[in-house]
Amino acid sequence: MPVITERKADLPEKIASIYPPKATVPVDTLMGNRLFRTSCGRCHGLPEPKQFSVEKWETILPLMFPRSRFNNEEALHVRAYVLANAVK
Repeated sequence: MPVITERKADLPEKIASIYPPKATVPVDTLMGNRLFRTSCGRCHGLPEPKQFSVEKWETILPLMFPRSRFNNEEALHVRAYVLANAVK
């Protein structure tokens, strides 16, 4: 099995405005759960939200959302679901 010893491509940059402005879209954690379960596990093993702290998720999600092709509203719901179930 090949082993990657060095990264040839840079990591994607964090996007500061990935979420809609606050109070413009009501969060829906049920929709976030559905999106998380159906979309995020397509490319890699699906972690449980409680595997990471809120702070760790806040660094992971902005890197993953551009790859997931979620629109801003979908990203808002997924973020709400994950953070509501993360280790506090």
